[in-house]
Amino acid sequence: MKRHRALLEHVLGALFRRRGRNAAITLGMAALVGLFSSVLFVSEALRAEYRALAVTLPDLTVQQLVAGRPALVEAAAITRIEALALPGLASIRPRVWGYLYVPSIEGNVVIVGGAGTDAPGVLEGGRWAEGEDEIVIGNGIAHLLGARVGDELALAGPGASPAILRVVGVLSGQTAALSADLVLTTEARARALLGMTAAGFTDLAVTLARPEEAGVVAEAIAAALPGARLLDRRLLERTHELTFDARAGFLGAVMLPALLALLLLAWDRLTGLGDAERREIGVLKAVGWSTSDVLAARMWESALVGLVGATLGLVVGYVHAFVFGAPGLADALFGWSSLHASLSLPPALDFAQLLAILGAVVVPFVGVSVVPAWRAAMLDPDRLLRGGP
Repeated sequence: MKRHRALLEHVLGALFRRRGRNAAITLGMAALVGLFSSVLFVSEALRAEYRALAVTLPDLTVQQLVAGRPALVEAAAITRIEALALPGLASIRPRVWGYLYVPSIEGNVVIVGGAGTDAPGVLEGGRWAEGEDEIVIGNGIAHLLGARVGDELALAGPGASPAILRVVGVLSGQTAALSADLVLTTEARARALLGMTAAGFTDLAVTLARPEEAGVVAEAIAAALPGARLLDRRLLERTHELTFDARAGFLGAVMLPALLALLLLAWDRLTGLGDAERREIGVLKAVGWSTSDVLAARMWESALVGLVGATLGLVVGYVHAFVFGAPGLADALFGWSSLHASLSLPPALDFAQLLAILGAVVVPFVGVSVVPAWRAAMLDPDRLLRGGP
């Protein structure tokens, strides 16, 4: 017990005596770990958000391709699919939607026709659109235009005069990842804004009784509809996962040189023991401390500095990601669209990643600090006290 108490007293005293250097290293480590952890926190929260939103997607989406590009799906395609009498097919819902460029916000909005109780998103205020001159807008559009329920917006389709449409509802920010750039209206108004004919649909949303049979059903539909492209919800989920992994990995790779620079700086500062530190080790050896005691004290000193810096960095990363909304990183992870979702992400932490961050920073830091102490502890105490090499 006395040995451990003496070891602890020495470590705390050493931390205080070298408080300037330790504080600088702690702050540098906190800044670096804060950036790394913020990227991981935001990417993990986005993955959790899109996993939750994936349940709103249809099991299969049927699109028609012409010359390799999406085209309108004819109503006859529904009859052909129903004629297959597939046992796993629960329902087919034709959808009318598309992109419309709005000059006032210098970006595209998504026009969705047939809005109602099954429309994507949750209403924050107002009601669903019922008349052809009524629309429901996403919170991203409402924020950019300063629009509220009861306001009127002018939207013009290709080659058509602007239509004055009344905002009767605004979608909640809780579903911003899905509905930030949406404009929901009746099917007839959506067709007019998108310049679509009355005979076709943008795609077909297919719901399956057994989603695990999506591959078999997709093959049957593809055979019945030449030129059709089928999107599997599970593959879309995987695509989102890979997208966030790639963007988070890119940002992490950009920060890797900063981590190496910090470790190099720590090596330079810690390998060059000053005369005071060498004399300190000489005194410890002279009063009976063993080499293992000296190394243990050095390890605890470095470990405390590293743990405090890394933990402070994790706190900084958490606050940056979930309190301030990850400024500077959100654009890179969300995308560079002028109307990307402004999300208040719920915390989603992966404790394995937290341990990996601590291990990747603290362990090398402790390693580079022990080597010079071991070299000094192997010398004769008299030489250390005299200041010899």
